Amino acid sequence: MKKRFIALMGLVGLMGFPKGEGSQLQAQALAMVTKKRPEVVEKLVFDRVLVYEQTDYNGSVVRYQVLLNSQTGQFGFDRKLANLSFPGVVGGYTFVTGQPDGSYRVYVSDKYEGKIIMRYNVGKTFYSPNHADACHNRFQKRYQATGREGSQYGLTATEYRASLGRKDTEWLWVAEVPFNSYPLYLFNEIALEAKLPDAHSINFSSSLGPNELLVQSKKEYYSEKVNGKPATSTLKLIFFGPANHSFDVTGYKFK
Repeated sequence: MKKRFIALMGLVGLMGFPKGEGSQLQAQALAMVTKKRPEVVEKLVFDRVLVYEQTDYNGSVVRYQVLLNSQTGQFGFDRKLANLSFPGVVGGYTFVTGQPDGSYRVYVSDKYEGKIIMRYNVGKTFYSPNHADACHNRFQKRYQATGREGSQYGLTATEYRASLGRKDTEWLWVAEVPFNSYPLYLFNEIALEAKLPDAHSINFSSSLGPNELLVQSKKEYYSEKVNGKPATSTLKLIFFGPANHSFDVTGYKFK
């Protein structure tokens, strides 16, 4: 910028304008070279998407999509994709990110405060060194491996079974993954009005370690009947694969 300014001023001097006119041109040249540049567009980029399908006891089906940056481990919860509920919020939350350290950033477009970012954190106990061991101990006491395994979407999952009393049964399919699943599991635990559908909860942070991903959870209650059949609810990962999704964070400021 300095070189451009010197060059322009030198050109004005060589042309030999009268003093007043030269000063005016000098001011115009200075305004031109110091003009504010366009604001740099900043984006959050996600290269993976997880799609879950939730079936309630009454048969209602809900799907939601959660974004993932496989390089950073950052999860993204887009209002347009995640089927988030926003009771009492008009405008409000547009996007939320969850970090592997338990921190969340909520992007809000507010007509009074403008574009702001709010910080939230879940309890540090979920990220303590011994939490994964405690989860494994609880898991082993409750669930038993059935010996069945399956591969899908590049994941290899193992099936487990647990008794819920009498004939009532719970099945889990769990896969080991190279990222921390807790930002997904704990999303509904932060103090937000925005919630993922939770008729069949995704929060397995007390049973699964951070690098264990829930592929499917199914609960079947023979003690309760719906249309003459055992009451059943499921939560199933129906897609995990490449995505090309971004969120424009240009102009957002921390509150």
